[in-house]
Amino acid sequence: MKCQYRAILGKYQKNSVCNVLILVKQMSPIISIIIPVYNAVPYLRESLDSVANQTMREIQIICINDGSTDDSPAILEEYANRDSRFLIVNQNNAGVASARNVGLSLVTGKYILFVDSDDTIDSSLCEKVYKKAEQSNADFVLFFHDTPNGHNHVCDTTINPDDKVGWQEKKVLLSFGTIWGKLWRNNFLTKHNLKFYEKLRCFDDVMFYWQGLLLALKVAVLPETLYHYYVRESSLTTWHGKHCLAIFDEFTECKLFLKKNGLYQSYKEYFLRVKIDMLFSLYHKIEREFETEFCEKIKNSLDEEEKIYLRNERHIDHSVTYFYYYCTGDWLIFLMYLRRRIRAFLGTSKRNVIIFVANIIKKFSRQSS
Repeated sequence: MKCQYRAILGKYQKNSVCNVLILVKQMSPIISIIIPVYNAVPYLRESLDSVANQTMREIQIICINDGSTDDSPAILEEYANRDSRFLIVNQNNAGVASARNVGLSLVTGKYILFVDSDDTIDSSLCEKVYKKAEQSNADFVLFFHDTPNGHNHVCDTTINPDDKVGWQEKKVLLSFGTIWGKLWRNNFLTKHNLKFYEKLRCFDDVMFYWQGLLLALKVAVLPETLYHYYVRESSLTTWHGKHCLAIFDEFTECKLFLKKNGLYQSYKEYFLRVKIDMLFSLYHKIEREFETEFCEKIKNSLDEEEKIYLRNERHIDHSVTYFYYYCTGDWLIFLMYLRRRIRAFLGTSKRNVIIFVANIIKKFSRQSS
């Protein structure tokens, strides 16, 4: 292992944007934990402590400092000085996708776990999830998370981890669209050459997870809450800023992946529903200065198949339908909106119908002007 680490160190020393701090030869790890770090001082120690204090000791902790400008590098070096399981990488700021890919190139464990530097994990996570992975021989194990407000994200279906997961079951698991909250088998990721899409500064984990889920032959579910996810102000900035526009590239890449692997027809309806709902949701989170650009990207990114879906799918909320008419100017989508609103008002009083029609006329007048 020492020779292997020397080779890795030489590789990164040749690249001026990245260097690796390796302190002491460590024990052979079972699980490699990858933690991207960027300006995380307020919560970094709590996160690192939760990882270092695992009941399973045979772990490798790879921390990638992605060009932090605060004291995060000093904290990482402090932990590496007292715990030989830490491997510290320093690189110029290139985004979380790049940081995670660097981490993937350094793993030596049989399994891989991703942790964000502002989150914490239960002290028994590695031990419990490793046991489940070994028993099931799954390509990855999915477990649950909570947030500070006490909301637990749990699976609403029962999956037999010893059976090949069919696409109907996988559709339910697509909603768990993050890479944390899973223990990945290293040789599974290597076999399929799964990497993060570095053009994206956010949403990079959605594509990675969808690829992994759809390629997996076996998925095990451990029904325990072991990951603690925190919503931070810095995370909100990333989601609400111009980085939100990266979601269009994410959906383009995901669709190409589905088609390339012959999966698109099986997942088409779900893919379209997720795309339609997510774009609608994100529009209401971005700053006003990006709204026009966001709408223009929607107009240019929707292909004819997606427009047909919006015109004909009866289960889409009327407010979502009107939003896409607003963005695209597609009259057939607008007619579907009218149809849904009228259906919603059937059986109501004549006065409510008159008010509804008046509001429609007002909206149309504003749109035309």
